[in-house]
Amino acid sequence: MDTEKEIKSLIRDCVAYLREEGYSEPRIKDYHQFWRNGIEQYMDKNLLVNYHAGIGEKFLSGIPPMSDSHMRAIRRSVHVLDDFLFYGKVRKRSVKYVYHELPGKLGEVALEFIVSQERLRRCKPILNTHRRILSYFIAHLTLRSIDQVSAIGEDDVLTFISSVQNCKDRYLNTIRLFCRFLYQKKYIDRNVEYFIGRNNYPLREKLPSVYNADEIGHIENRVEQSSTVGKRDYAMLLLATRLGLRSSDIAGLTFGNLDWQHNLISLMQCKTKKIIELPLLTDVGEAIINYLKFGRPISDFQQVFLTASAPYRPVNSRLINGVVSRKIIASGVDIKGRKFGPHAMRHTLASQLLRNGTSLPVISETLGHSDTQATMNYLRIDINSLMQCALDVPLVPINFYEQKGGVFYG
Repeated sequence: MDTEKEIKSLIRDCVAYLREEGYSEPRIKDYHQFWRNGIEQYMDKNLLVNYHAGIGEKFLSGIPPMSDSHMRAIRRSVHVLDDFLFYGKVRKRSVKYVYHELPGKLGEVALEFIVSQERLRRCKPILNTHRRILSYFIAHLTLRSIDQVSAIGEDDVLTFISSVQNCKDRYLNTIRLFCRFLYQKKYIDRNVEYFIGRNNYPLREKLPSVYNADEIGHIENRVEQSSTVGKRDYAMLLLATRLGLRSSDIAGLTFGNLDWQHNLISLMQCKTKKIIELPLLTDVGEAIINYLKFGRPISDFQQVFLTASAPYRPVNSRLINGVVSRKIIASGVDIKGRKFGPHAMRHTLASQLLRNGTSLPVISETLGHSDTQATMNYLRIDINSLMQCALDVPLVPINFYEQKGGVFYG
């Protein structure tokens, strides 16, 4: 391909390519605006006509400080031009996956532990957390000149946990399980887990964030549904507010999970691996159909919800978290002191079910909890029911205060 080209011609050809590839008009408009107000102005100011990659690099290096998100958008617009100039196409963006190494003899035992956790049917995010923390632990041990499992002692473990600044409870859980594994497998002859058990870092008790029915209705009604993105976002929001689905389950929803004949949604939860059946409510079903007929790109993917711009692919839970959060903020509902993501919608649904007198087992099944103990957390938000459990405090007899001459209160 060409190594340089007249800038206006390059932009014109690039826009035609993006339209041909199915990029949305709003996305193309964003790129065009960045080019017009960015690289084009820069080239006009410096009396440059033909664009090449070196011009793009100089332009980016001279941009004044700004927010990270805005800088990423400008950088991406320049990289789109570079890709089209060199390859005749725009390459798909990819996020570099950080692979946490488990080196040496310590790493072999750590991997054996992770495999044992996998056999216990621990979910993939938990296994990834174990691997990440153990990779840090091995690095810590290496700095202390420890390369054999048998040499791990209480001080090595405690100094590692003490060095952690955030999420100490997660580190403590992983290291405790790992030490238990080492002792059970006779890799160490000291029960280090017992020693760790005396050094807990309890989580601060938090009340779930909930919204009342009027606020939920206001949030839903403020979603713009005229655009393809609005239709998709509205359907995803209703799955969170009306059915309490986790973002991972909304992202993984497939056509096979929708039983239109019996008005049911049946799926295996990503977190618990538990199969749940929920009613396909009229409003939810209509929102999904509206998106499928007038908003969803043509694709062979079986997932219901796809990204809004090419190359089209299934959405992920992070995108859904962002969508729900933005819709709640944009609605104008007061979020001070409350969380405002999909999980807050689960708490809200549980709260409404409790107020309607729904039993805990039914709520547990609706939310897909593995047992009712997890659902017990939601009792903390049902103040009215808790008040009904309060006992009357009996009056204290006067002789209690006069005992021993009232010396206790003198």
